[in-house]
Amino acid sequence: MGDRAMAEIRTDEGSLFFYTHWAGHSLPEQAKAALDKAAPRRGDQSYALKIVVDNLILSSGARDELTGAGLMLTPSAEDSYNNDEPSVVIDLLSWTVSTLGH
Repeated sequence: MGDRAMAEIRTDEGSLFFYTHWAGHSLPEQAKAALDKAAPRRGDQSYALKIVVDNLILSSGARDELTGAGLMLTPSAEDSYNNDEPSVVIDLLSWTVSTLGH
């Protein structure tokens, strides 16, 4: 059981993948909110990436928990919405959020 989803966070140095076990249905909205929070650091991808990841972990309910969310360099988790491929793309290059399979 669960509500699993992944987000690919694209940077000019490659991608980082965020996984949520229980909050997949709200990942598109969480991703948009995280990108909005990072807006003051739009010109600095390392800070923007940190803000996006921090907000995704917080909004997934996994902060300070041993389970519920994860980070990967290769998309290797389940995604209930897009055949186990990331269903949300957060692009720090074009500053957009797109959804696939939702």
